Amino acid sequence: MPKDPARLARADTYVVRAALFQALPETFSAFGLSIEPLLREAGLPPDSLDDPEYPIPVRSAVKLVALGAERTGRPDFGLLAGQTVPLAALGLIGMLAANAADVGAGLRGLVMTLHLNGRAIVPALVVRDDMASLSLALATTHPTGMRQGIDFAMAVAGNIMKTLCGPDWAPAEVLFSYRPPANQKSYARFFKAPLQFNADQSALVFPATWLSRRIAGADAQRRKALQQGVAAVMSEQPFDIQTRTRRAVFTAIVQDDVTVENVAGLLGMHRRTLNRRLAESDATFAGILNEVRFEIARRLMSDTALPLVDIAATLNYADASAFTRAFRSWSGMTPTDWRRKGSRQRT
Repeated sequence: MPKDPARLARADTYVVRAALFQALPETFSAFGLSIEPLLREAGLPPDSLDDPEYPIPVRSAVKLVALGAERTGRPDFGLLAGQTVPLAALGLIGMLAANAADVGAGLRGLVMTLHLNGRAIVPALVVRDDMASLSLALATTHPTGMRQGIDFAMAVAGNIMKTLCGPDWAPAEVLFSYRPPANQKSYARFFKAPLQFNADQSALVFPATWLSRRIAGADAQRRKALQQGVAAVMSEQPFDIQTRTRRAVFTAIVQDDVTVENVAGLLGMHRRTLNRRLAESDATFAGILNEVRFEIARRLMSDTALPLVDIAATLNYADASAFTRAFRSWSGMTPTDWRRKGSRQRT
């Protein structure tokens, strides 16, 4: 398999870079398990982890980690697996972050370019007052293993922060967008911070002063060369306007500013240009916004115990009644009925 960083950008589905999972064979081996049969069960070829650039469908990746939790009897397997992923596993964009002028520049670079490692993860960096929040959302819902996928991404985010900030970094709080697990010891041990479950997003919260911290070992000349490499890859990416808009809407929801003007700004274009390009692809901003809201609403209702009024606020609805009307138009049932039906299916 030839190594081709742009191959992830050309993939037709939500994918992740195989490099993120190259330590999994050793992790499984520590539990006395071989990864080959689990790769097959997850729908992956036996050599799929050999090439770090191989695009792994995110559904298969989540299933593989979920199988790990099932076969090892460790509900925190996603967290354990994510701890093995270094910043270097992000390839070119990871190296660029490690050579940024400061932590804030490194994180903003990751937010802008993480899609080059696949379309699956939507990151956002938000600064409010004196606190910063680095959130990571999976861009698509999966029937099983969502918690494992979130844990994996959050552990990787923790490793990224420790690499950029130094070993003395620790978050002020860690948020998880699912119900609290029975045993939280491994989470507290890894993050060394207060944990909040049933949150409206999964995020690392930390003092914003860390963003101005210089990165040890960063090299300005190396950064310039890496920026040219990233620019070359980005110039080849064929992301369609609907995919780019969908990702920007995810980010805008985290920022509490879901206007067409803000989303267009995140995409580097004027509102009229965005609306025109969406129309040319037989889509509308309102339609994409509803798709993303429905995606997030289903995830929050199935994975957390958040009240509907809080979910409505997260999705920028004026009140729970407006959210209920919208949800009924999407699914044909009220949020309460949908949640009750899902609860019966999980029992």
